[in-house]
Amino acid sequence: MDFTSYARGAAELVSVDLTDLGSLEAHLRSRPWLVEQVSPKDLAPLRSVQRELSALVDASAAGDGTEVVRLLNDLLSKHPIRPRVSGHDESTWHLHVNDQNASVADTLISESLFGLAILVSEDGATRLGRCAAEGCAAAFVDTSANSSRRFCGTRCATRTNVAALRRRRQQARR
Repeated sequence: MDFTSYARGAAELVSVDLTDLGSLEAHLRSRPWLVEQVSPKDLAPLRSVQRELSALVDASAAGDGTEVVRLLNDLLSKHPIRPRVSGHDESTWHLHVNDQNASVADTLISESLFGLAILVSEDGATRLGRCAAEGCAAAFVDTSANSSRRFCGTRCATRTNVAALRRRRQQARR
Protein backbone atom coordinates (compact mmCIF):
# COMPACT_ATOMS: atom_id res chain seq x y z
CA MET A 1 0.00 0.00 0.00
CA ASP A 2 1.26 3.48 -0.86
CA PHE A 3 1.11 5.60 2.27
CA THR A 4 2.38 8.68 0.42
CA SER A 5 -1.27 9.44 -0.31
CA TYR A 6 -1.82 9.86 3.42
CA ALA A 7 1.07 12.36 3.55
CA ARG A 8 -0.47 14.17 0.58
CA GLY A 9 -3.72 14.22 2.57
CA ALA A 10 -1.84 16.00 5.36
CA ALA A 11 -0.59 18.62 2.89
CA GLU A 12 -4.12 19.04 1.55
CA LEU A 13 -5.43 19.42 5.09
CA VAL A 14 -2.99 22.30 5.63
CA SER A 15 -4.32 24.06 2.55
CA VAL A 16 -8.05 23.31 2.71
CA ASP A 17 -10.65 25.92 3.66
CA LEU A 18 -12.25 24.84 6.93
CA THR A 19 -14.57 27.81 7.45
CA ASP A 20 -17.74 25.70 7.42
CA LEU A 21 -19.14 22.21 6.88
CA GLY A 22 -19.69 22.87 3.20
CA SER A 23 -16.00 23.52 2.63
CA LEU A 24 -15.06 20.34 4.51
CA GLU A 25 -17.61 18.36 2.51
CA ALA A 26 -16.21 19.81 -0.73
CA HIS A 27 -12.72 18.74 0.36
CA LEU A 28 -13.99 15.21 0.95
CA ARG A 29 -16.04 14.88 -2.26
CA SER A 30 -13.82 12.06 -3.52
CA ARG A 31 -14.61 10.10 -0.34
CA PRO A 32 -18.43 10.07 -0.21
CA TRP A 33 -18.52 7.66 2.74
CA LEU A 34 -16.82 10.36 4.84
CA VAL A 35 -19.02 13.18 3.52
CA GLU A 36 -22.02 11.28 4.91
CA GLN A 37 -20.42 11.31 8.37
CA VAL A 38 -19.30 14.96 8.53
CA SER A 39 -20.44 16.72 11.68
CA PRO A 40 -20.05 20.26 13.03
CA LYS A 41 -17.89 18.68 15.76
CA ASP A 42 -15.23 17.86 13.14
CA LEU A 43 -14.32 21.46 12.34
CA ALA A 44 -12.68 22.55 15.62
CA PRO A 45 -10.20 19.65 15.92
CA LEU A 46 -9.37 19.87 12.21
CA ARG A 47 -8.69 23.60 12.46
CA SER A 48 -6.42 23.01 15.45
CA VAL A 49 -4.44 20.27 13.70
CA GLN A 50 -4.38 22.37 10.54
CA ARG A 51 -2.48 25.11 12.41
CA GLU A 52 -0.02 22.60 13.85
CA LEU A 53 0.49 20.87 10.49
CA SER A 54 1.05 24.27 8.91
CA ALA A 55 3.93 24.92 11.29
CA LEU A 56 5.33 21.48 10.47
CA VAL A 57 5.15 22.17 6.72
CA ASP A 58 6.86 25.54 7.19
CA ALA A 59 9.67 23.89 9.20
CA SER A 60 10.10 21.28 6.46
CA ALA A 61 10.10 23.92 3.72
CA ALA A 62 12.79 25.80 5.68
CA GLY A 63 14.90 22.63 5.86
CA ASP A 64 14.59 22.24 9.63
CA GLY A 65 14.20 18.48 9.92
CA THR A 66 14.75 18.46 13.68
CA GLU A 67 11.79 20.81 14.18
CA VAL A 68 9.65 18.74 11.81
CA VAL A 69 10.30 15.62 13.87
CA ARG A 70 9.65 17.46 17.14
CA LEU A 71 6.33 18.84 15.86
CA LEU A 72 5.32 15.48 14.39
CA ASN A 73 6.12 13.66 17.62
CA ASP A 74 4.07 16.23 19.57
CA LEU A 75 1.12 15.61 17.24
CA LEU A 76 1.52 11.84 17.50
CA SER A 77 1.45 12.15 21.30
CA LYS A 78 -1.76 14.19 21.18
CA HIS A 79 -3.40 11.97 18.54
CA PRO A 80 -2.28 8.35 18.97
CA ILE A 81 -2.74 6.23 15.87
CA ARG A 82 -4.55 2.95 16.32
CA PRO A 83 -3.82 0.81 13.25
CA ARG A 84 -5.98 -2.18 12.42
CA VAL A 85 -6.11 -4.69 9.60
CA SER A 86 -9.35 -4.76 7.66
CA GLY A 87 -10.72 -6.37 4.53
CA HIS A 88 -13.77 -7.70 2.81
CA ASP A 89 -12.29 -11.15 2.22
CA GLU A 90 -8.91 -12.86 2.59
CA SER A 91 -7.53 -11.27 -0.59
CA THR A 92 -8.25 -7.66 0.37
CA TRP A 93 -6.47 -7.20 3.70
CA HIS A 94 -5.28 -3.64 4.16
CA LEU A 95 -4.30 -1.28 6.93
CA HIS A 96 -6.58 1.32 8.48
CA VAL A 97 -5.15 3.80 10.94
CA ASN A 98 -8.21 4.64 12.97
CA ASP A 99 -11.04 3.03 14.86
CA GLN A 100 -13.96 1.84 12.77
CA ASN A 101 -16.29 4.26 14.57
CA ALA A 102 -13.92 7.23 14.45
CA SER A 103 -15.16 10.70 13.59
CA VAL A 104 -14.25 12.30 10.28
CA ALA A 105 -11.78 14.55 12.11
CA ASP A 106 -10.12 11.59 13.84
CA THR A 107 -9.92 9.72 10.53
CA LEU A 108 -8.28 12.61 8.68
CA ILE A 109 -5.91 13.36 11.55
CA SER A 110 -4.84 9.72 11.94
CA GLU A 111 -4.27 9.26 8.22
CA SER A 112 -2.33 12.52 7.99
CA LEU A 113 -0.05 11.77 10.92
CA PHE A 114 0.55 8.18 9.84
CA GLY A 115 1.42 9.34 6.33
CA LEU A 116 3.78 12.01 7.64
CA ALA A 117 5.47 9.54 10.00
CA ILE A 118 6.09 7.15 7.09
CA LEU A 119 7.24 10.00 4.83
CA VAL A 120 9.70 11.38 7.39
CA SER A 121 11.00 7.88 8.25
CA GLU A 122 11.47 6.76 4.65
CA ASP A 123 12.19 9.94 2.66
CA GLY A 124 13.35 12.51 5.21
CA ALA A 125 11.87 15.35 7.22
CA THR A 126 12.21 18.04 4.57
CA ARG A 127 9.93 16.63 1.88
CA LEU A 128 7.10 19.10 2.49
CA GLY A 129 6.97 22.49 0.90
CA ARG A 130 4.94 25.59 0.08
CA CYS A 131 3.97 26.53 -3.46
CA ALA A 132 6.31 29.12 -5.00
CA ALA A 133 3.60 30.56 -7.26
CA GLU A 134 2.62 34.15 -6.58
CA GLY A 135 -0.58 34.25 -4.54
CA CYS A 136 -0.49 30.56 -3.61
CA ALA A 137 0.82 29.12 -0.37
CA ALA A 138 -0.57 25.59 -0.72
CA ALA A 139 1.39 22.82 0.94
CA PHE A 140 2.68 19.85 -1.04
CA VAL A 141 4.67 16.64 -0.63
CA ASP A 142 7.88 16.56 -2.67
CA THR A 143 8.55 13.01 -3.86
CA SER A 144 10.89 14.09 -6.65
CA ALA A 145 14.23 12.27 -6.82
CA ASN A 146 16.24 15.40 -6.05
CA SER A 147 13.77 17.27 -3.78
CA SER A 148 13.33 20.01 -6.38
CA ARG A 149 9.56 20.47 -6.47
CA ARG A 150 8.51 24.14 -6.23
CA PHE A 151 4.79 24.17 -6.97
CA CYS A 152 1.67 22.58 -5.54
CA GLY A 153 0.56 21.41 -8.97
CA THR A 154 0.80 21.84 -12.70
CA ARG A 155 -1.63 24.76 -12.74
CA CYS A 156 0.58 26.94 -10.54
CA ALA A 157 3.75 25.79 -12.30
CA THR A 158 2.30 26.57 -15.72
CA ARG A 159 0.94 29.95 -14.61
CA THR A 160 4.33 30.93 -13.15
CA ASN A 161 6.31 29.69 -16.16
CA VAL A 162 4.03 31.41 -18.68
CA ALA A 163 4.28 34.69 -16.73
CA ALA A 164 8.08 34.40 -16.69
CA LEU A 165 8.15 33.69 -20.44
CA ARG A 166 5.98 36.73 -21.12
CA ARG A 167 8.26 38.93 -19.00
CA ARG A 168 11.35 37.68 -20.86
CA ARG A 169 9.72 38.29 -24.24
CA GLN A 170 8.63 41.78 -23.23
CA GLN A 171 12.13 42.62 -21.99
CA ALA A 172 13.65 41.27 -25.22
CA ARG A 173 11.46 43.62 -27.27
CA ARG A 174 12.78 46.70 -25.45
